Amino acid sequence: MRILYKVLLLLLIIVTFGYGFYSLRNDVDPAKNQPPIPPIPDKTKYELNLYFGSPDYKRLVIEKRVIVSEELSEEKVIMEELIKGPRNKILKVSIPPETKLLSVNTTDGICYVNLSNEFLNTYRWSQQMNEAITIWSIVNSLTELNEIQGVQILVEGNKVDVIEKYYSLKQPYFRNEELLKREALTPYETYNLFLDHLKNTNYNAAYEMIESDSKKRIDFVKFRLIMGNYARELKGYEIARYQTQKYSKEMVLVITYQKKKTNISSVEDELVEYWKLIYENNDWKIVLPI
Repeated sequence: MRILYKVLLLLLIIVTFGYGFYSLRNDVDPAKNQPPIPPIPDKTKYELNLYFGSPDYKRLVIEKRVIVSEELSEEKVIMEELIKGPRNKILKVSIPPETKLLSVNTTDGICYVNLSNEFLNTYRWSQQMNEAITIWSIVNSLTELNEIQGVQILVEGNKVDVIEKYYSLKQPYFRNEELLKREALTPYETYNLFLDHLKNTNYNAAYEMIESDSKKRIDFVKFRLIMGNYARELKGYEIARYQTQKYSKEMVLVITYQKKKTNISSVEDELVEYWKLIYENNDWKIVLPI
């Protein structure tokens, strides 16, 4: 009987020792003592409606832009993209590009945009930058967000009395639809925008700029193939000059391209093209060559 007790006691000691060793091993597991690794922030896709100056600086023109960013503040993304300026080269910058965004936050429907002193750079205004376009470029772009009704522009944290000549920044500004009234582009502006869409592979927008008979002759698939090759061929060229020839129902643009100079060669190479446009549905439309 004593032997049985001794065996049971020995088994109890072994089980106790084994459980203690197992618990100790789990307690010192290095993987369990490591601090949790923070998750990689997800990127957000922003579909923005940005407003820049028209070629004559008399109105605002919308430019749609898709941005993928880790930034959580859509207001900040909008302001950073406005400062970068328009991608469409016929549109005008609305904010001096040296401007730095110091902060942006929204409280009770008012977005407070704090900009650096470069925003007031006088030489930019001397080049006919329009104060109204600048203000409502910011205001209309930010008020695309439902939670923003007005925008207070600050410079180095201060409410500036006068921006250039006519506008005070002492109070918030609200959306201005008057500056969005649309005016027809000139034939040259139309062609330039068409070419810009092609270079950016925005074929849907480019296809909408051609006239109806061209659409009947060339469907979208064929258009994308032909004009994609055309844009690639023009990649090394830039427009040097143009002329317009007006006829009763159409306009002909004579475009002279010049090959971009490189460090290897400075030989000038010119290419001349003729593009016909007709006025259709209150816009100039591109006539595709047969």
